[in-house]
Amino acid sequence: MDTTAKFVLMDPPSAPGIPSATVLETWAQELRAECEELEVVVARTDAEVLEQLVDADAAYGVLPQGWHAPRLRWLQAPMANPPLGYFTPQIAEHPVVVTNMRGVYNDHIATHVMAFMLAFARGLPHYAHGQRNREYRRGVAPVLHLADSTVLFIGAGGVAHQAARYLQPWGPRVVAVDARPETTAGGAIGTVFDADALESQLPLADAVVMTVPHTPDTEGMLERRHFALMKPTAVFINIGRGQTVVLDDLVHALEAGELAGAGLDVFDQEPLPPDHRVWTLPNVLITPHVAMVGPDIDQRRYELIADNCRRLLAGEPLQFVVTDKILGF
Repeated sequence: MDTTAKFVLMDPPSAPGIPSATVLETWAQELRAECEELEVVVARTDAEVLEQLVDADAAYGVLPQGWHAPRLRWLQAPMANPPLGYFTPQIAEHPVVVTNMRGVYNDHIATHVMAFMLAFARGLPHYAHGQRNREYRRGVAPVLHLADSTVLFIGAGGVAHQAARYLQPWGPRVVAVDARPETTAGGAIGTVFDADALESQLPLADAVVMTVPHTPDTEGMLERRHFALMKPTAVFINIGRGQTVVLDDLVHALEAGELAGAGLDVFDQEPLPPDHRVWTLPNVLITPHVAMVGPDIDQRRYELIADNCRRLLAGEPLQFVVTDKILGF
């Protein structure tokens, strides 16, 4: 392993959770000061990226079309769950090791889950609707008594485990379904079932929390028949990816009284169109893809990148490696 390496920071596209160009320049300056053996280059246009990648050992960001990087050993994705299309066939076939931002946002997103969960536990969407209409009504909002409930996570990654730890003082039964149950079991989640158990677990859940990434296998994963399986008193929360849920089917289920409510941070189309009828539902809480937001996120991202830079230079295994570049996680 060489003791020097070239690291290209690609100026990323504007998207939720992506740092600004100013932050990227700050990272470059800090990396140059911290890792003397590392040549750090900031490439701001596709043409610059293509030129710099030719002899690059590592890169951060989104690779443009037509890239050629025979020396590339490490690619740092700018997100915990890069969008569908990030892992192109060219990346899958290339020997480059891809890492993601897994773990950086766990506590912030888990806190967002808890905010939704506690809001529904005490009927706050109902009271917020009454407040907007200046209606003083007592004792009519449905509540979710967490101590007697079952919370089902669809996806048992770091966010689910962190949220399950936050839920422990309230005493619910916590289970999950996951495509890799053998690698995601343990912790505060009581049981992790195989993904095939989803339909058998949905009718047992009082709250369902969607955390899975957007992949070809998960696109449109939850549709009308799944919502029909859930209890009419159950609530649904999505802080994963909007494309994993057929939003119109969810809206139909809510309008039909097949679900008690929903907390949604992500949508299949973002920004969510202002004329979408989900805005008007009194039992829905909407946030604009902000579950990962926190005051120290850019510093956390930098620390993850810097740690992997040190590992690259030392010839050590990288952290948060994507094990399947076709599936994308």
